[in-house]
Amino acid sequence: MMSSFVRSLSGAALLALSLVSSSSYAEAKYGVIDMQAVILNVEEGKQARANLEKEIKDKEKDLTKKKEELDKMNEEWQKQKDLLSEQAKANKQKEFQEKFMALRNEEMKFQGDIKGKEAQATQKIAGTVSKIVSDIGKQKGLEMVFEMNSAGLVYLKDPVDLTKETIAAFEEQAKKAKTPAKK
Repeated sequence: MMSSFVRSLSGAALLALSLVSSSSYAEAKYGVIDMQAVILNVEEGKQARANLEKEIKDKEKDLTKKKEELDKMNEEWQKQKDLLSEQAKANKQKEFQEKFMALRNEEMKFQGDIKGKEAQATQKIAGTVSKIVSDIGKQKGLEMVFEMNSAGLVYLKDPVDLTKETIAAFEEQAKKAKTPAKK
């Protein structure tokens, strides 16, 4: 009997403590940032995206040419297969499969390379954004700043959206970095 009383008292104490804690956080200000919007709208992000798109288009041209060569090779093989010996057919088929697999491997490697370059550019921007958001959050007296698109954040009452301010601060910082220091 005594232990159930202690347990209910402990439960009540924990409930009261959580209510006191939550009332102090009810007045706290929280910020949000749309990292994807920042990356897509800052000049560095736009330039990285343009560079990647150019690289993708160039590679797609090269891959399309190689696919066309494979198609031509397959057509020729199909026309000649009745005239070829079993050994010659097997050799042609093996050659086609090897070229086909090499093309697939090249495509997959390129996709991996692009993802890596995209991640590298994103991480560089994200590092700068993190510092900027930290500074803005401190200036505004925010308790926390959440990334809007990350898993887990579903609702936040009256958040302070720092996205546009962060983009502006990022661009200002980039301009200062490009301008040589005057002596």
